[in-house]
Amino acid sequence: MSWSKTLSDLFLNERRKLEALARKRCTDPEQVGDVVQDAFLRLVRLSAPEAVEKPAHLLFKAAANITIDYNRRTFREWGRDGGELDPDHPSSTPNAETKQAETDRQAILNEAVAALPLVTREIFVRFHLDGRSYRQIADERGMDLKAVEYHLRDGMKACRRYARERE
Repeated sequence: MSWSKTLSDLFLNERRKLEALARKRCTDPEQVGDVVQDAFLRLVRLSAPEAVEKPAHLLFKAAANITIDYNRRTFREWGRDGGELDPDHPSSTPNAETKQAETDRQAILNEAVAALPLVTREIFVRFHLDGRSYRQIADERGMDLKAVEYHLRDGMKACRRYARERE
């Protein structure tokens, strides 16, 4: 039997099964026809078709490999362009209202810290802004660890109270 007759028979007998396989495996349903066509084209372009013992098996294997290639390409493209935008999805960029609210919160926090008693303010700033540990602050100030804890606790309470009164 000639190779062209074998390909014709394969197309008539296996095309629907091949489409079903591609439909199951493709992430993009529009690629199903392309997968089937490319699988048959690979068989047509074989340099030694007489060496193929099971052409149907080769056809389905080619389709499976083509599907993998198409899916990889699709995922790369989605990653490259970020995919479709959801119009209901909020933007990660803050709007003017959010920026103003953050500026207002920061101003209230600065006022609250400025209103703390001197020792409490120094300890509060050293811990929260300078990133020092309780132990470092206690050593620098010559205080007990518990005293540092109390100053930080009192500072947080005072800042929260101040912020609640200003909101």
